[in-house]
Amino acid sequence: MQDGTKGKIVIFRVVERKRVQIVDYRGSKALTTTNIEDELKKREATLRVDTFFDMAKARRVETIIKDMLAEKGRPFATVKIDAKPIGAAGQQVSFMIDDGPKAKVRKIEFTGNKAFSGGALKRHMKNIKQAGFWNLSWLSGKSTYTEDKWSGHQGEPGDQARLQDFYLNHGYVTATIGQPKISYTDGGGKGKKAKKWAKLEIPVVEGDQYRVGEVKFEGLTVFKEVGVRPLFKLQTGDVYNESRLKKGFDKLRDAYGAQGYFQFTGYPKRTPDPKRKVVDVTLTMDEDKRYFVGRILFTGNDTTRDKVIRREVYMNEGDVFNTEALKLSIRRINQLGYFKPMEGPPNIAPSSLGEDKLDVTFKVEEQNRNQFTFGGGVSGLEGTFLNASFSTANFLGLGETLQLSAQTGARTKNYQLAISEPYLFDRPITAGIDLFKTRLIIPTLDNVVGYTQDSTGASLMLGVRLQRFNQLFTSYAYRIVNIQGLSATSTGVIDPTSPLFDPFFFGQEGRQKESTLTPSFVHNTVDNPWTPRSGVKYTFTTPIAGGPLRGTLDYFRPEAELIFYIPHTRRTALGVRADVAIIIPYANTAKVDPATGRNTLPLYQRFFLGGETEIRGVNIRTVGPIDSENHALGGNKKALFNAEYYIDIAGPLRGVLFFDAGQAFLEGEKIDIRKFRTSTGAEIRFIMPVLNVPFRLIYAFNPNRDHFQPKSAFKFAVGTTF
Repeated sequence: MQDGTKGKIVIFRVVERKRVQIVDYRGSKALTTTNIEDELKKREATLRVDTFFDMAKARRVETIIKDMLAEKGRPFATVKIDAKPIGAAGQQVSFMIDDGPKAKVRKIEFTGNKAFSGGALKRHMKNIKQAGFWNLSWLSGKSTYTEDKWSGHQGEPGDQARLQDFYLNHGYVTATIGQPKISYTDGGGKGKKAKKWAKLEIPVVEGDQYRVGEVKFEGLTVFKEVGVRPLFKLQTGDVYNESRLKKGFDKLRDAYGAQGYFQFTGYPKRTPDPKRKVVDVTLTMDEDKRYFVGRILFTGNDTTRDKVIRREVYMNEGDVFNTEALKLSIRRINQLGYFKPMEGPPNIAPSSLGEDKLDVTFKVEEQNRNQFTFGGGVSGLEGTFLNASFSTANFLGLGETLQLSAQTGARTKNYQLAISEPYLFDRPITAGIDLFKTRLIIPTLDNVVGYTQDSTGASLMLGVRLQRFNQLFTSYAYRIVNIQGLSATSTGVIDPTSPLFDPFFFGQEGRQKESTLTPSFVHNTVDNPWTPRSGVKYTFTTPIAGGPLRGTLDYFRPEAELIFYIPHTRRTALGVRADVAIIIPYANTAKVDPATGRNTLPLYQRFFLGGETEIRGVNIRTVGPIDSENHALGGNKKALFNAEYYIDIAGPLRGVLFFDAGQAFLEGEKIDIRKFRTSTGAEIRFIMPVLNVPFRLIYAFNPNRDHFQPKSAFKFAVGTTF
């Protein structure tokens, strides 16, 4: 301000805020720029280019980077903000990062614990482990300490809560777990290789063990106490166990949800009596009111019609809001495979149709279910070939399945057209037709007698849904299989140490007509077709060929398959399959051929195991009985077992540890697990974003194998084993 001729002159001096032009992160080996930027985006803390520089926002970025480094076991990391001007109005913001020494938990000690040993308490800590090889802490990153791991984060319980629950589950209702005291010692190394060892001292106040006194209910009106009390499995005089109460409330929450009480909550009130060492328990119910379904809406289904999703929803507008039906609906929609799996519940919001109504919006994300391929290649079995195919599991967004394929080459000619409709006439009736014609020319190779196999046929399928996850199918197929030998000029080298695959040994040459009716029953609650984590699937099929259906082959072929998946942790699950089958010839096919002394069941109908869908470490059709003259006989029965342990690594990448075992057996033989051929190993599965099918890299070791089978194998495959 200064004097003017007619008064005071006010001068405003303006310093323009600088705009951010460059943001970079320097010095860290533990974090990459991509890691940092992804986390900042997740927490909505990104410093955006061409915005005004704000030191408060930069401080928040600094804090987040420190948190990320602490999560990686670097609590001594430092981050400095270096802001430099660029030109007249620009600013370069650099975050100078010093990772500091890596600190691992070397020792966990408890003080004040008498009822339980330190080892017992440490076993109930899931997030924080002492550094060691056998507990896999080096692999899972659990040998570092963070406050989130101890106290919990975003609804996930921490180790403090787990220890508290452990004491509550054993009657110590007044026990408390204090904050750990952390001390660090030098772990050796210099510079960027320097280490620190952390010691955690966790104080525990156990108190006394309490038994259950009086158990009362409060706020219970929808259900009668006599029906609810058994759910909690807690009787007067029992040692108090919190886990029984939690399981009881979970079951009761499902029961309330099935009756429309969507907002039900329940919790225990504990009143301990220190003199009698008894705790009275009041189970308090907050029932809220009953809700009904308002509107059912769908978003994200740009291609798939609403009706395709709506018919899989076990709720109707106006019905009582049933949470169990909602869970089943999500499972059914995920089973379709048209969308990326829905991990959480749909959006549930108050409806404009009434105060007691809720609108349900299923938010789906389409997956490309259309596949078009054109290519060629060279195969040891099929020779050189060209192929083209188109398939879709959701044709025109209506849910139909369509497959067209053609392949031609030096040894193969394959043509197929298949169509199926899952909801015929908008009813839960499945119908389909499959037309095919194939030719395969097998030259005489090492231990393979050459032949030509022509197959032409068609099949019709009809299925009905019996219940939510049960379906009954019936299919009829008619095919003509013609097997002829090659010219006498074909030669092969016979390896006496390997079995000989010879179709003509069974008198198989000539024309076979198969007329087959196949009833089947399928129960399927598996949550996802490609990346399953939970559910059960069992299938019973009984193909019946010949007899009144005519044809030249007469047989029954019953088969039972059981598959189940059990989730283990948030990222892991166990999958198991058991499969048994037998083929029983009758009528003309059961008659003994005087030339071979065997029935006339052709070799291609007998059981052989092997390959990526059965026993991964050996080739297809290489597991089965062999006679004294080294002929591959195939079995009239088979037994197969597979176990897989899944580890979801990141996004579409999944690791699998597996064990396969199986064998085929001759007529008159019993299934003997001591004769099973086994394969074990690991594989990596990656869901291709465009094709939406798993691509697999498999390494297998074969502990129990035939002498002609490899000790180990590395393979590439597409799909799943089961």
